Amino acid sequence: MTATLRALGILALIYLAALTAGFLLYIGLIASPLLGSVPLLFYRGVAIAFIGALLLIALLAIAARRIAALDLSTVIGAAALSLAFNISFLIVFPVTFDRSITMFLLARIERQDGQLTPPMLEEVFVRQYLGDLHQIDRRVREQTLSGNIVQRDDGRIELTAQGRRLLSGARTIGGWFGADPRFVTAPDSGFPAH
Repeated sequence: MTATLRALGILALIYLAALTAGFLLYIGLIASPLLGSVPLLFYRGVAIAFIGALLLIALLAIAARRIAALDLSTVIGAAALSLAFNISFLIVFPVTFDRSITMFLLARIERQDGQLTPPMLEEVFVRQYLGDLHQIDRRVREQTLSGNIVQRDDGRIELTAQGRRLLSGARTIGGWFGADPRFVTAPDSGFPAH
């Protein structure tokens, strides 16, 4: 029993060290110009997470020469854990902050602390977020690059088959978690159908 607990403790330390090293490596790679030409934070972040995992595997393989507990399955498991953590971190923090209306509003409230009413905040949102920051244009570019929409010659936007699958998946997964369905199922817009 003691030997098993000791082995589990060593394994936990290896995983913790690999997770820490993998995260620091990830942060370093993100701060570097690596894949700087990839315009979407999410895609760049995921690609760098995979590159970081491969580099971590190489580092752990080198360390395995000196550490007997680092066998192939431990190296692969530690790298997979690091990859999963780094992608989760990317989605929960930077990508959310980059796209969050809530963060935008909190920053404006901070700037004008105690001075804004909800109608004033709505005006700031429309003027700055939608106007000055051109967030609709940004989303159209991003979703075009992602392959979820195409813009026709007349300027109108169409959902691609991939975009339809994304929405369908979002509705299903959102339903599992009780997410607000209004964000993935639009009401009749009142625009004439063509």
